[in-house]
Amino acid sequence: MSLKRVLDWYHILALGVAGIVGTSWVYLNTTFYDLYGPGGVILGYIVATVMASLMALAYSEMGSAINREGGEVAFVYPALGAAGSFFVAWMFLLGMLAAALSFYVIGIAFLLSWVFPQLNTMPLYYVAGYPVYLPWIIVGYISALIVFALNYFGAKLTGNVQTALFILLILCGAILVAVAAIYGSLNNFMPPFKPGTDPAVSAFRFALLGIGYLSGFETLPMIAEESKVSPRKFGYLVALSAVLAGMFYTLMMFAGALIIPWQGSSTVAPRGLIDEMSMIHPALGWVAWLASFLGLVTSWIPALMTVSRMIYALARGGLFPKQFEYLHPKYGVPTRAMVFVLAISLILGLLGRKGLVWFLDVSGVTLGVCWLTTVITMLICRKRYPQLERPFRVPAAWLVGPLALIIGLIVVVTPLIPGTDVSLVWPYEYVLLIAWVLLGIFVYFAYVRKRIREIGLEKVAKGLLGEYYDELYGERK
Repeated sequence: MSLKRVLDWYHILALGVAGIVGTSWVYLNTTFYDLYGPGGVILGYIVATVMASLMALAYSEMGSAINREGGEVAFVYPALGAAGSFFVAWMFLLGMLAAALSFYVIGIAFLLSWVFPQLNTMPLYYVAGYPVYLPWIIVGYISALIVFALNYFGAKLTGNVQTALFILLILCGAILVAVAAIYGSLNNFMPPFKPGTDPAVSAFRFALLGIGYLSGFETLPMIAEESKVSPRKFGYLVALSAVLAGMFYTLMMFAGALIIPWQGSSTVAPRGLIDEMSMIHPALGWVAWLASFLGLVTSWIPALMTVSRMIYALARGGLFPKQFEYLHPKYGVPTRAMVFVLAISLILGLLGRKGLVWFLDVSGVTLGVCWLTTVITMLICRKRYPQLERPFRVPAAWLVGPLALIIGLIVVVTPLIPGTDVSLVWPYEYVLLIAWVLLGIFVYFAYVRKRIREIGLEKVAKGLLGEYYDELYGERK
């Protein structure tokens, strides 16, 4: 049984763009304005989009050159070996499985509680001083099973549903922008920056935060073998996803800043665009809420899809138990990996919204490590494997490569420095990060390295690289 190439270009684009666009931008925009000024937020998003796009270019090149399921698990191997493949997968798993997927279980109940306040009852226990409600867990678990079902019955169904929801999200965004243009005023946008602040500093401070909202493009190479577009077009779609998501965010932030005077807007409209739009008409508040809801769901669907594919790729390469290499005979999806991902997300979801914030914060570092590793891989492979066909080549790689390296280092290092807007919380999040790294080292030496010795490094390489093995190593046999 093999994976099925059923995803067209519009599926890939929907999984990419809607997978990047999240949920909290809707209800946090006024908070951002108060902290950075609307000018700082908008310029910051533009800077963040440029930064993310440079990182995405590395994924475009490597994802087209080694167009294999699992993305980084496969294309990191020629540069950094089996240890590098496992390491980048381990970092990704904290970011997408332990953080994002688990957070969605509770996040959807959080959004629904604004509609149904009855959900905020029957607290079971407290985590970090915040209650975990029984109805939240029930709603989250039911929602997780629905998302699981959408993934279980084949990649084409997943792609079709994602595309439909993406179109609906774009329609909601278009309505919000049109309403802001008609009923808003540029006077509400003025002054664009907080008095007494440096515009460049405000923009850069928000860019460090905003780039985290643009994560998600890195997941597309993980479904490479389910795409029926050419590797070259696939590479373009990866980069385009980051650009379009950044444009969407920037436009939404501009629209939100036109509706009411931004200074003090987080007090007047604590739920951001939802409250702002409700001031014009209650129905428009529902449109904003729906945009937030769709942002969560369209991030959840591809997250489950891509994390399960990474686990499948690890198993196929011998770096994870072989049981997870199983594909459903009818639907061609890694169902055992999907069940594993579902189970972990449901268990961690019990930590509640506040408890999972620690994982979300740390995930910014781990996903930054993945980005940085991919850029390093691209540069190494350029020198080590010039014979490797690259359907999508990064233009001006001599400039893009070093810039992307610097950006990757900034994304990884800045949260580790106390006192920045994205600093980890001491000591909890530092301890969590260190513990995750140490656990990964233990798993590697206790299981992965032994497994590699059992099956042989050549079999690992062939499992990860498939048909690209001969292209990379054929002359070295």
